[in-house]
Amino acid sequence: MRLFRSLFLWMLLAGALPIAAFTLLLVAALVGSHAAPPLGPVLKAAGGAAVLSLALAAWLAAVQARRVADPIRRCVAGALDIAQGRFGSQVTVAVKHEVADLAYTFNHMSRVLESYDAENRRLIGELEAGWLATIRSLASAIDAKDPYTRGHSGRVSELAGELARELGLEGKALDAVAWGGLLHDVGKIGVPEPILGKRDSLTPAELEVMREHPAIGAEILRGVAFLHDAARAVRNHHERWDGHGYPDGLAGEEIPFVARIVGAADTFDACTSERPYQPAMTTARALEVMADLRGEQLDPRVHDALVRVIQRRADARERAVEAVGT
Repeated sequence: MRLFRSLFLWMLLAGALPIAAFTLLLVAALVGSHAAPPLGPVLKAAGGAAVLSLALAAWLAAVQARRVADPIRRCVAGALDIAQGRFGSQVTVAVKHEVADLAYTFNHMSRVLESYDAENRRLIGELEAGWLATIRSLASAIDAKDPYTRGHSGRVSELAGELARELGLEGKALDAVAWGGLLHDVGKIGVPEPILGKRDSLTPAELEVMREHPAIGAEILRGVAFLHDAARAVRNHHERWDGHGYPDGLAGEEIPFVARIVGAADTFDACTSERPYQPAMTTARALEVMADLRGEQLDPRVHDALVRVIQRRADARERAVEAVGT
């Protein structure tokens, strides 16, 4: 708008000065003439011509100023789009002077940046896919070391994702829960196999070694930026609501929300899976155990969401059985 005002005033001034000078000269010539008409009608006619000419000059100045200012304003708007990550924005101009060259250069720059952005996104996607494939392999390797935990990580990830949606999480927070569930035991790769595969109760010393796996897992993921929130779930999924968990002894709301969700899913799957130290519980018995842990080990809100999710699963199974029977 400032450019438009400046151009308008300069063009108006450039058009008005010659008109004013011509009008003054015409009046002077008519007044000095021996056969000069009456002064009043002359001044009136000259004034009307000056006003008409000035109005025409103002209109032409406005048109020309807008023809210059509008393309520049569109270039500014396009530059703001690029600054906000909307690459590929194009500016359309109808002028033929240097401003058109500016718009053409801007459009070319915008297309190049869009191309670079697409390539960067592709490379980042490939890098993330490579990382995740590696991490999945690690999770599978952990599950494969113990037949009793085979498939455990995948089940925890699936249940944790359902819990997160039940609790209203979405987007990156939902992804963090799903990846945290899949990778929550990845640190067991650093636990000696004799301890990991032991069928009897662990000694206090062995239990201390086993309890290092959340911190080891978080350290494995520490350098992967897009798994930052998932790493919090990995590190703190064995914390307890009452503060008696590990490795950091966090309590209540201090425990990252993603870790509370993954911890609840991990506990439920442990209850309903065959383990060396216990047979698999029925869903009803597992829910009784989870109810006893509410407010002690489990966040009450997460526990209540878990009950709803498990009930919904049970209802879906019943409907499936009824559908098969009919």
